[in-house]
Formats: sequence, structure tokens, C-alpha cells
Amino acid sequence: MIADTPDIKTFFDTLDECVDCKFSEKFSKYADYLSIAKIEDTQYTGGKPISKNVDYVSDNIGQEFFEVTLGSKESVITVVRFTYTQFPPQFTVEQEEFMFIFKNCVANKIAVNRLSDQYSYIYNNDIDFGMHNQNYLFTKFDEMFTTGVATRYSVAFINIKHVNQINRYFGSDIAGSAIKMFGAKLNSFPDKDRGEFAVHLGGDNFVVVLITSRLTELEHFISSVPVSLSYGGDRFEHIFSCRAGITTIRPNHRFGNHVMGECSQAFSYSKKNNVDVVHYTDAINESNHNNTETLTRALNENKFLIYYQPVISLEEKPSLHAAEALARWPLDGKIISPQEFITLATDSGIVTKIDFYVLENVCRNIKSWQEQGISIVPITVNFSGRHLFNSLIADNILEVIDKYGIDHKLIGIEFSEPDFTQRMPILKDVSRTLSEAGVLVTLDKFSTGQSTLTLLHDMDASYVKISADRFDPDDPKGRIIANDMINLANILGYKVICEGVETQKQANDLMMCGCNLFQSFFYDKPLSERFFLNRLQNPYYDIEVADKISEEQE
Repeated sequence: MIADTPDIKTFFDTLDECVDCKFSEKFSKYADYLSIAKIEDTQYTGGKPISKNVDYVSDNIGQEFFEVTLGSKESVITVVRFTYTQFPPQFTVEQEEFMFIFKNCVANKIAVNRLSDQYSYIYNNDIDFGMHNQNYLFTKFDEMFTTGVATRYSVAFINIKHVNQINRYFGSDIAGSAIKMFGAKLNSFPDKDRGEFAVHLGGDNFVVVLITSRLTELEHFISSVPVSLSYGGDRFEHIFSCRAGITTIRPNHRFGNHVMGECSQAFSYSKKNNVDVVHYTDAINESNHNNTETLTRALNENKFLIYYQPVISLEEKPSLHAAEALARWPLDGKIISPQEFITLATDSGIVTKIDFYVLENVCRNIKSWQEQGISIVPITVNFSGRHLFNSLIADNILEVIDKYGIDHKLIGIEFSEPDFTQRMPILKDVSRTLSEAGVLVTLDKFSTGQSTLTLLHDMDASYVKISADRFDPDDPKGRIIANDMINLANILGYKVICEGVETQKQANDLMMCGCNLFQSFFYDKPLSERFFLNRLQNPYYDIEVADKISEEQE
């Protein structure tokens, strides 16, 4: 062993070699005092460890050692284990100084290098799906345009059809597993040696970038993708088919946003015309551009109308309990419902502006009605799942409500389950923030699948909505499940609203199960502002409910 303390001044000249675990002859005098025995990385997501990587640099683990831990449990923890040779009888001041410098400098350098790689992986990949993510997609676009190879490729935006049906009947857990299986199969399609790759954008949306000559193969592949599902102890196969908007990268393309914009336009055209695969053309561009411009102009000019669909309580004397605010678009002498423009609004991103437009108008009207001395019921506003990509959405909502100085309990925010299935952690935070502030949160299109118990346990919400078709007389098992779910929701403090009731008999059955709130054309259709104001002033309905129930019980 070298007796003298190494020159600390020259230590930093060879530090990089140590970081790379290369104990060369040049570095041997330092390694004689202290060496790296093990480097261990644990990667965290949401505070939970999801992967671990251990490198054993030397085999002297059994000797005396100490560890240096760096990182955070919200990201990646790197533990560096150093082994050392003890100096008899004790360290000199110089030796202790060297040990201190070595331990801290080397550990931090290793952490920087290792964490940089880990963060790069997290940034560019969807860990849960084992696929590249949107960040990777746009980084690759930049690289392809810079190197001049982009025009060899085409890009397909892919959406799995009818996922909501699986989500509705089996729950979001099984639907999520099915989407992951689809993603794994889609991820195996690209020829990575030729620069092809697949990306998971979120939910049931994917992108594939591939050599243009392989487009026909891709179209055939996504037309029928089998996945194996397990439900209630049974396994069965489901065939997924897809809808896709495709564009071929051309010399006039310069940025990834331009390419993805064309894919989105082709995809919107495919949904509107019920065609599974659509290739982008200039004609599609002109049509979508004109429609988007018209929609944007209507919003900017405050042309949208707000209608209110009542929620009726049948618990005692039938009366107005709450209402849902709905956007209507007057165009060419007709009133256009959301079903007719929501796809265009969502694909173009305008939907988030429409949601806040509705919220602003509802708050403004509530303030005006209160000043007139009119008694107000809570009014709910739909918010698209697109808002769940905005970490400040709850604060933005509260800011609008507070601008008008109205009671938070008079406003509800409604999220649809198919929209939030893949953004559950964010929805939990948003719902908690809004609920703690007194805002009513509603979970719409609520399923009765396996994930529902978890949702009921984890979410901070006031209402859940279910569909009356759960009580199909030809599905007795489904009725039992829905009945138990309504009872459980009531026990946990949720109010259940049933949509789509078509007969009083259906309503009576639901009331026997503990549901007393109904939102249905059977009782009241969406009302314009003038007619809704009249309903606020006359909140009682002439419905003979109690007699009908008592008659059936007899």
C-alpha cells in the first residue's frame, strides 16, 4: 500500500475515470485508499419503486464500507457504496480530507451521470406502457428533419375503437389492461433497424412512424388486433379494430406539430365520416380549417348559448335539485348540439376554451339571478379530460368562480370516466382540491366494473352518474351489481344521479335501490336560459311517484 497521502490537487484530473469506474494505472494510487464497490439505482414513480439497477464494480463488498445516498423518492435514488482500506493506527488530517473529497465528489459525479440517464429515460418513455411517449416523438421529429431523412416516413395517429364499451361493462382496470396489451403488440410492429417506432400518447391513442412503403401492412395490422381479457375468473379474447389518420412527411414539412396537425385532421375526418383509415389531403385541410375557423369565431364572438338540463329529486315532493349546463352552437338557423361539434372542438383543442366559456357564463348568470333574489340550485359544468394535462386546472376553475364572488357550493365540475381513466392520479388531486374548496365534483358515465370500488374509495366527489340501461330487465345479474353499487355509493356519502330513464317504472325500480335523483328527457329537457329561470322560480314537478311505488309494493 502507498504510505503517503495522494496529492489532492491532482485528484480532480483523474476524477472522470473514477466516475466511469475505470481504475486505470493512473488512478491506482487513489483506488488504493478508496474504491467504488457497488452502484445501485432505484427508480420511483409517484413515490413507488418501479425499477432497480445494481452494478457491482468490485468484489470487495465484505470489507469496511460506507454509502452515500443521492436523489429523491419522487424520482430516482442512487446509492454509491465505497469500500476502503483502513490506515493504521488512524487517519491523518490529510487522509481524512482526501476521503471526504473522494466520497462527496465522486458520489455526486456518479449521481449526476446516472440520474441524467434515468431522467432522460423517464422523459422519453411511458413507463407504465413500456413505450416511447410524446416527448420522444417530437425529439425524433427534430432529429429526422435535421438529418434530412424525414421524407422517407409516414405518420399514423391511431385510436382504438369502442374502448368505452369495455370500460363500461368491465371497468377501467380491465380496459386499461386491454389497452396495454394492444400497445405491446403495436410496439412490436415497427422495424426499429429502419428507424421506425411507436408512441403511446395517452389513453387509447397511439402514433406509429414508419417507412411509407409499409403503410398497407400497418393498416392491415390495426384492423384486427386480438387481446386476451380476464373477468370474473374467465378468460376471453377480444378483437380490437382501430381508426387512423395518416399523413406522409413531405419536403414542405418543417416541424413535428405540422405533421401531427395533418394526422389529427385526417383522423377527425375519419370519425365524422365513419371511415376507419383516412389519408390526409389538401381537401380535408380546407374543410377542417374552415370548420375550425367557424367554431373559433363563434366562440370569440360569444355566439354559444347555454342550456340547462334539470336534475330532478323524487325523494319527497318531486322538485328541481340541480342542473347541468350544456353548450349549444347556433349555426345557419339551427341549434347544434355538442354531439355534432365536440369531436372537432376536442381535436382542435378548442374544447378547453368552450368549457371555461360555459363556466364563466354560468357564474355570471348565478350572480345576476341572486341579485334578483332568485333561489339557486347547484349548476354543473362539464370539463373535458384534456384539462387533466394542466396541473393548475383546479386553481384556474376556482379563480373564475371567485371572480364572481359566488358560493362554491353552487358550482359543480363534471368529469367523464372514459376521459379520466388514464389520468387518475391528476384527477385525484384536482377532485380533492375542488372538494376541499367546497366545489361539487361529479363523476359522469360511471361504470360498475372492478375499478369502481377503488374509485369510490379514492375519489373526492359529491355525485356519481349512472345510466338507466344498467337496469335492463333482460340482465338480472347486471341489475344486482348496479343495485349494490348504488347502495355502496350512498353508504360512502355519494349522491347517485341516474340518466336516461324512459319510464316511471324504471325510476321506481331505481328508487327502490336508493337512487332518488334523475336527469332525463322523460322529466325535463335541456332548457334555454329564459325557461330555466322560470323553472328556478317554479321548482316543483307534478309527478305522482309515491303512489306508484306503493301500488307496486302492494
